[in-house]
Amino acid sequence: MMIHLGRMYAVMHGRSNADEEIEAVKQNIRIVGRLGIPVVEYNFTPLRASEGYGRTTGRGGTGLRNYDHERTQGNPPLQNVGEHTREEMWLRLEFFLKQVIPVAEDAGVRLALHPNDPPIPIFRGAAQPVRTIADQKRLIETFDSPSNGITLDTGVTTEMGEDAAEAIRYFGSRDRINHVHFRNVRVDVPYYKYLEVMHDEGDCDMLGCMKAFAEVGYKHLIIPDHTPEFSDDTVGSQMGWAFAIGYLHALRHAAEA
Repeated sequence: MMIHLGRMYAVMHGRSNADEEIEAVKQNIRIVGRLGIPVVEYNFTPLRASEGYGRTTGRGGTGLRNYDHERTQGNPPLQNVGEHTREEMWLRLEFFLKQVIPVAEDAGVRLALHPNDPPIPIFRGAAQPVRTIADQKRLIETFDSPSNGITLDTGVTTEMGEDAAEAIRYFGSRDRINHVHFRNVRVDVPYYKYLEVMHDEGDCDMLGCMKAFAEVGYKHLIIPDHTPEFSDDTVGSQMGWAFAIGYLHALRHAAEA
């Protein structure tokens, strides 16, 4: 089981009410702990580069999403967001961790930070602080605790040009994977240009990832994020989710065989 924390713009943007927002986060974590929810996922993205996404068609007429950083070039900072350097973002993230991780430990809750996606360096003047494997390693080293972990996204890891299975072994062997997004992409330019494809046809070795999860004894939630869009599907993409979940279960059985 997992719940999402929601956006923390006061903290991420360095606003005057950041301390008040952190206190609200602490209270939410305590409530989550009392409810017996083991994992809270969150993002630390001052502004997501959503303008770089486009649409295309995949096999069988499925709707797929692609990303090209060139689409965002020249876009100025937004007045309600402002400009934020990488150094500023890391100072805020480290302060946030030092405030909330002890509370999460006491509550028996694990936090899972999703890496910045798209994993570009900066968008409209806002730096993305956790966009590489090295950044994720820095995160778990900042406050050494099982409550300070990551969402291991196989798609984002592949977008970075990295081996997702090796990333699973690194973070999983340290018990720092607290949530998983299980998806695939085909990469043209690491970090900057890629296509989100059906789970069985991208650059990520999905079976290798599932075997790596088994090797490290991963025991938390896996969701097949970013499912393909089939024609005549329901509003909730039930056909897409059925395909993705069925493929995930097949890989799990193959990895356990």
